[in-house]
Amino acid sequence: MEVFETSYVKLNLEDLVDARLKVKEAFFKQENNIDKIKNKTHIHQGKPVKTRNIFAVDSGFNRAYDTSFTVLKAAMVDEEMDVNLTESIYLFHVENYQTERLRRFLMQQTLYETLLKSVESGKADGSIVLVDGTITLTIFCPTLRDKTAYKKHFRTFYRKVYTPLMDKCVERDIIILGFLKRTGSTYLAEYLNIKDTYDRYIMNSLLIEDGQFISPIPVIDTNATRNRIHHKYVTFYINLKNWKYRFELLNQQEAHYRECICNLLYIATDTHYGMNPIFSKADEYARVTKREANLKFNYVIHELPFDERTKLRLEARKRTHFGLKTNKSLMNGVRGK
Repeated sequence: MEVFETSYVKLNLEDLVDARLKVKEAFFKQENNIDKIKNKTHIHQGKPVKTRNIFAVDSGFNRAYDTSFTVLKAAMVDEEMDVNLTESIYLFHVENYQTERLRRFLMQQTLYETLLKSVESGKADGSIVLVDGTITLTIFCPTLRDKTAYKKHFRTFYRKVYTPLMDKCVERDIIILGFLKRTGSTYLAEYLNIKDTYDRYIMNSLLIEDGQFISPIPVIDTNATRNRIHHKYVTFYINLKNWKYRFELLNQQEAHYRECICNLLYIATDTHYGMNPIFSKADEYARVTKREANLKFNYVIHELPFDERTKLRLEARKRTHFGLKTNKSLMNGVRGK
């Protein structure tokens, strides 16, 4: 029987997200020579081997009644399902672009503070720590739109939390591995000189078999360079159970990337339940529901006089349910411009 490569893709219109992805991939294959790209990327096949314990760390936040009162959490979980939890509560003075930017940065800071506690305790020595999201700071680096206070806070975080954490991880043989499930990056596309293409389309075309991976490539981080951040990173791509993921490593730990792949493949096997339990537990403890944030808000204002409590709740509910905006902050006087 003649063997030939299928030259069509059947689209399921009941799942438009999947259909759109297949359309983009089909055009990508049509417009690019896949064989030439394969030769450039050096695709390898990994094998499942366990050599290290695995930790997972995640973070989240939510606002009470969509006010400036914010609850942030981070949770670090090991394979035994032991949880190290950190919670922070902030009341911002204004609600604008700067507030949202700072809020998301503080969520990431809470994650790293939780991780730093575990590293300092010695609990994670010799392990792999999977960070849900990027380990680079590029999206948090100060920009021209950020105010002086944000820039100062970022520099303090980088000096007192991030740098000591990364130094300790290298010193104690802890591999910090950024784990990106839905990547919108273009590192691979730029490396291969393919314009206007996201990495996920290339991954889906190249990584066909379970356990296939692409060797690390440098992460070019212009924001980091501009902000005098001295940490460098590499990124690699892998097919785990027919899901394609991107991972990030410190440049100093690049030599461990094959060991990371072996361990990832090991915990992704059916007999060992896959990575989901560790991440699910971290996500479960780090997630902040709207109800929980509202309860924290009510607890904080509980001792206020009845009239003040009522007014605060009414103002919060107006903004939440009817989209009304007042000229005053709920708890801090005049709103900033």
